[in-house]
Amino acid sequence: MNEEKIIRQEAQEFLENSNLLNPYTDSSERLFLLKSKLNDFYTSEYKAMFLDELEISLKRDLQNHRDKSHGGQAQEDCEIEQLTEKILFYIRQELKILPKIVHQKNEINENPKREKVFVSYSHSDSSFLDDIKRHFKPFLEKIDFWDDNNIEPGQKWKEEIKQAMSKAKVAILLVSTDFLGSDFIRNEELPELLSAAENEGAVILTVILKPCLFEEFSEINIYQAMNSPSSPVSKMDENTKEELYVNLVRQTLKVLSE
Repeated sequence: MNEEKIIRQEAQEFLENSNLLNPYTDSSERLFLLKSKLNDFYTSEYKAMFLDELEISLKRDLQNHRDKSHGGQAQEDCEIEQLTEKILFYIRQELKILPKIVHQKNEINENPKREKVFVSYSHSDSSFLDDIKRHFKPFLEKIDFWDDNNIEPGQKWKEEIKQAMSKAKVAILLVSTDFLGSDFIRNEELPELLSAAENEGAVILTVILKPCLFEEFSEINIYQAMNSPSSPVSKMDENTKEELYVNLVRQTLKVLSE
């Protein structure tokens, strides 16, 4: 068993055996339990893995509860929902100061090898893409980076996009209101990319470019974004933005090397 599996198993056991979900445990005690458990892990990455597994499990259990009790919808006056959302709030606070965790949900199957980096974006946000490509440029010998600027005149553009998505190991989503409102992205790109993440080992890396209602789109907000929706790239100073893009390249290299 590797280290990450041990930590994620620890998270599951903690969730089952602690008083974290006990409705009679007050908020301050829950926070104390969580912080005390984090002291068991010496590195920030291990702490982030532990909290990431807690967040995944709690979100899954919350959705199962909603499906069974509320027709799949959130119910604000439900005590179980209120308790779970409070715990998730504590977890998210801690995760904001820890390294980001990327997810490879399932093992790669026998489909054609995935090795590309595919960028899904709205053309209204082209300037952001250009800035991100600047950070990937030194690594293009290691990274097969693809966006629709790779399509040559005379090529069938829909077929080229579909072919590139079929080989994507990493899907970078550049999210803005224009991205969320794009019919082509919603109907053609996202279903393909999300299916690849669910079934074929592709990894979703999301960057929030501008203020938008990212939290309303459950199909993509289940993947933790590289930056918080409350801190989109458009609000960042130059150094913070550069650090985000460096981390995006670092996470991409990490996924491609696995």
